[in-house]
Amino acid sequence: MVEAQSSHFQIGMEYLPAVARQLYHSRDLGESFDFLTWFEFPEESAPQFDELLKRLRMTEEWRYVAREVEVRLTRASSKKKHANWEKA
Repeated sequence: MVEAQSSHFQIGMEYLPAVARQLYHSRDLGESFDFLTWFEFPEESAPQFDELLKRLRMTEEWRYVAREVEVRLTRASSKKKHANWEKA
């Protein structure tokens, strides 16, 4: 789908810089899925991220999603890492 026709592209642009997105196509990764989208945002931008996902899931393009996996990771601060290492 061309960028001009893609509502995903336009919607994603509205959430920059709070939520950054990178799209990886399977041809680049050699995996069994069509694409993987990686999002990064600070914890305080989680509400904007949730809104972005809601809007993306309502688009025409989303009708073609056969399987979705959502994994959320939080980066531990270096202070927390050091505190945990000292306990070990």
